Amino acid sequence: MLFYFLSSLLLTGFWFLLTDGELTSLLVGVVFIPMSIFVSAKLSEKTDSANRTFYINIAKVPKFIWFFIYQSIKGGTDTAVRVFSVDMKLQPEFIHYSIKHLPGGSPMNLFMNVVSLLPGSVSVIREPTSVLVHVLTVTSSSLEDIYQCELAICELYRLDISSPSDNPSIKRVS
Repeated sequence: MLFYFLSSLLLTGFWFLLTDGELTSLLVGVVFIPMSIFVSAKLSEKTDSANRTFYINIAKVPKFIWFFIYQSIKGGTDTAVRVFSVDMKLQPEFIHYSIKHLPGGSPMNLFMNVVSLLPGSVSVIREPTSVLVHVLTVTSSSLEDIYQCELAICELYRLDISSPSDNPSIKRVS
């Protein structure tokens, strides 16, 4: 219910931005705003195949924001150093990163997006138990960054990470 209320507020505000605040435009908006909310709800149901709801630990949001900002700066700096260096030290590869703790749905979607901010990596394809990641250079640091990203998202969503796997495992794609 809260989803529909917040969606209504956001979409109505967006509608007013698009129409420069014309109240008469609500005659059309009354039709399209509810349709947008309905489509959004139906699409969000389909992306989470298990229909499981995940809750974010609000207390962990500042820590995750710090992680996100740090990784963004680190990724930007790494890119800038490579661009301005004579020898870019590139050995691009695709790797299959084996997911240890993340279920499907919003935690996995967030993981896929944040991995693309890590230095020299971009998530390409989500598979049932792994993610295909393109990296500029495979190093222990890049693999550790991907694993730390998974752990940060597990902490944000209060997911259990007590499974015995401690080391990130990858399989290189030839």
